[in-house]
Amino acid sequence: MTHTDAPPRAAGLLSRLTATLLPASRQGRIMAAGTTVDAVANGLYLATATLYFVRYLDITAVAVGTAIAAANIAGLLSPLVFGPLADRLGARPVYVALTLVRALGFIGYALVGSYAGYLVVTCLTIAAARACSPLLQVIVGEFEGAAERTKTMASLRAITNIGLTAGFLLAALVQAAHSRAAFVALFLFNAAAFAAVALAVVRAGRVAGSSAAPAAAPAEAGAEGGSGSPYRDRRFLLVTAANAVLMLHDCVLFILLPLWVVDRAGLPASASSALLAINTVLTVVLQLSVARFAQGLAKALRMLRFACLFLVLACAFFAFADGRGKYLALAAAVVAVALLTVGENLHAVSRWEISYELSPPVGRSRYLSLFSTGMSAQLIVGPFLATGLLLPAGAIGWVLLAALFAGATTVTVLAGRTGIQKSPAVSQEALTG
Repeated sequence: MTHTDAPPRAAGLLSRLTATLLPASRQGRIMAAGTTVDAVANGLYLATATLYFVRYLDITAVAVGTAIAAANIAGLLSPLVFGPLADRLGARPVYVALTLVRALGFIGYALVGSYAGYLVVTCLTIAAARACSPLLQVIVGEFEGAAERTKTMASLRAITNIGLTAGFLLAALVQAAHSRAAFVALFLFNAAAFAAVALAVVRAGRVAGSSAAPAAAPAEAGAEGGSGSPYRDRRFLLVTAANAVLMLHDCVLFILLPLWVVDRAGLPASASSALLAINTVLTVVLQLSVARFAQGLAKALRMLRFACLFLVLACAFFAFADGRGKYLALAAAVVAVALLTVGENLHAVSRWEISYELSPPVGRSRYLSLFSTGMSAQLIVGPFLATGLLLPAGAIGWVLLAALFAGATTVTVLAGRTGIQKSPAVSQEALTG
């Protein structure tokens, strides 16, 4: 190969990678651009915010933690408020308004000078962000057909991981500046970034035009899902609760794993960063390759069973590594993180399809908003469960976690099967497969 062959081949590889990573539709690609900006801005914020408020506003680390805990509670409740509003006004306008609230929040961060102000702004921005998450799924469902819906969500999640990593790396430049002005500039950049995200959603809606799935008319209420209230849908409530339990894999990665690496495996703290890097790389690859296998409720439930298998195997390897020698513990931890990552991604893809298929068109925003509270609940309960029960219990803690994963999966599959049985379009083969 000559040197002149290298640029075209590299360009061809980049083109294939881009085609694989990005959604197929134009509106999907516009949403992907907005997601990239959103993720980079989030990465910048997550990597720098605590340092700024502790160093330059003299807020204690404990006070920052208290504010974040309060914001997580607000984030647990906000989807329950904005989901019904989105059903009345439309998911897109509510999503755009919430994204602009996030933009204003970062302007607030640049101006705030007291703990009270920091607390209010943090609660508002996190509440708005959590309310946006389920509405994004509704919007993607409106923009894309059933065949592309989950693929597009997978693309957006992969892009989110890449964007977050880029934000973490760019944050190092701000931290190296050792200047309050640099942090303020970052906050203002984030404000502009979220304004751009809002514009991207508006633009994507115009591009989708008549191809976008119309929102269900109020007259359709009662045609499916009873009153349209998820609180009266016991099947959906069971699936939502089970999903909150399955979301504990997030807590394992970001709370339990770093502590376990040092306290139980006797490995250096840097090992957890390497293990998380494995998770990030595998997530980007897996999201794009598994989404096509979860089209329809029956296939999504089947994928969830495989997700459970990988999560349980990961717990088994962590339990085996507990108390072993450093090298054996490290090898087992690498395998466990790989298994956990596969399970996490299979669960992510399957839960999008399951939650969407089990939610009626009439109340989809409120249904998916309720379903999304699993993440916020995990953020509140997970750390206490991980540090207070699972970590001190050692290998038995991993066995308990595996049992929780298995139980939650069983509940979801049984509840989901009733949804398949009520759908005449699903074959008996899909039911038993």
